[in-house]
Amino acid sequence: MYDCTVRCLGRLVLSVALCATATPAFAQYSPVGTNLQRVDDWTTDFAFLDVFKTSRAWVSLQRAGTPDPRPLDLDAHGWVRSLQSGQFATTFLFWDLSGAPGQYPAGRYVVTYEGEGTLAYSGSAVRVDATTGREVIDVDPNRGGGIRIDITATNPANYVRNISVRLSTSSTTDVFNPTFVERVAPYHVLRFKDWQATDGDWTVNGPSQQRRWSDRPVVDDARWSGTHGVPLEIMAALANRTGADAWFSMPHQADDDYVRQFAQLALQLLSPTIKVYLEYSNEVWNGNYAQARYAQTQGLALGLSQNANEAGIRFHSRRSREIFGIWEDVFPRERLVRVLGSFHLNAAVTQTALAYGDTAAHTDAVAVAPYFGFRDAASARGLSLDAIMQRLDTTLLAEAQTATLAQVNVLRNYRLPLIAYEGGQALTAQGDATLTDLFLQANRDPRMGNVYTRFLQDWNSATAGGLLVHFNDCWGVFGSLEYVSQPRSQAPKYDALMRWIEQDPNPRVPPGR
Repeated sequence: MYDCTVRCLGRLVLSVALCATATPAFAQYSPVGTNLQRVDDWTTDFAFLDVFKTSRAWVSLQRAGTPDPRPLDLDAHGWVRSLQSGQFATTFLFWDLSGAPGQYPAGRYVVTYEGEGTLAYSGSAVRVDATTGREVIDVDPNRGGGIRIDITATNPANYVRNISVRLSTSSTTDVFNPTFVERVAPYHVLRFKDWQATDGDWTVNGPSQQRRWSDRPVVDDARWSGTHGVPLEIMAALANRTGADAWFSMPHQADDDYVRQFAQLALQLLSPTIKVYLEYSNEVWNGNYAQARYAQTQGLALGLSQNANEAGIRFHSRRSREIFGIWEDVFPRERLVRVLGSFHLNAAVTQTALAYGDTAAHTDAVAVAPYFGFRDAASARGLSLDAIMQRLDTTLLAEAQTATLAQVNVLRNYRLPLIAYEGGQALTAQGDATLTDLFLQANRDPRMGNVYTRFLQDWNSATAGGLLVHFNDCWGVFGSLEYVSQPRSQAPKYDALMRWIEQDPNPRVPPGR
């Protein structure tokens, strides 16, 4: 995400002088993509019609509702095979969204399942009808919480499995919420980094668990949420539905067989008109993520440098090159964009990565994250909303543009384009409730649309039409939308992105349009 963690770069050079030559001439109109928010029970893009796929991992509880220390007996797909005496298995859907803007839909939901057992409902859900394998619940967000489902009994010889929860009015066969599809369809690229749970739990101690091909999520899994991830089959289906190019991030510990089989399956599943943007992990230089520590450890072990940070960046370059080579053997070259990620605020990282081995010769684009915001939230305290908007439109956009131009300067020597894997405003309040409210007002302010238009113009000018993939579709202040059905008139960032796309002189027309 916001890659401003300078402390993780150690003794690497922290700046690169800007070239005195002119900004690249306008060449084309920057296409715009979006990152998709990680699938969780509390996310608000409501991507799937079967909302059980977004449910929280099972929790072991006692009959009294208190935590049960005994582990649950789960099958390979995450279904509960058996319960011990007095043990329940509990999951949550839409939790804590009852009071959120764009709360989840009220109404009758149909719950279907296979096997023999007993389900119970609470929170915002009340059962109103039940037959074998099919139950109907009435859901009202005003009851609070979300949908809680308990398995209170199950037959180990024919355990409850393949649970599905859908609005009674929705399709029983389609995967995607049509409103979600409509909202993401205009984008040129969909980056699936968070659907793949590439960053694990976003901490140094919670890495992605995908190492071997057998670790991957599959369609029949109980859920596609959290650090488990969404199956490639589903990501490919969304790309095919929208016609957008697909951006995949290979897990940092994935072995060569995983990478090859991913490429082979992607080739089989994706429409031949769709390109793949291919990247090794995400922000491998960012010390907030487990992949940075992994890269440093591997780089030191391989003797790539005696400096841990430099060793990590060189390992990132080396492993990217290896992954590119595997995909080159499998995927049509004209449909493959090999992306080397780098640190927007430090062009020296880009230079270090490109200078290692022959990675530059196998790279099609370098990607950075041009965020703009207050790097130190304390500097925003005491400012009015008007002052926040003015700082965004002047000083903070200018800071981002300076960093972008430094990257462009490095890439001139390699004749490589600069694109953005993430980007946008980054107003984070670091736990300050007053500042959080102020930043939320700023994101909802109509002037934010003008700030975004200026941001897109600056990026387009500096990169000569480089792709910009916004972060992200629906997630608090970082989302272009706060919730998937938010009116465009109330979402200035989304409106600005759509206006930019609509003014593209060479528009991409989604399938069926």
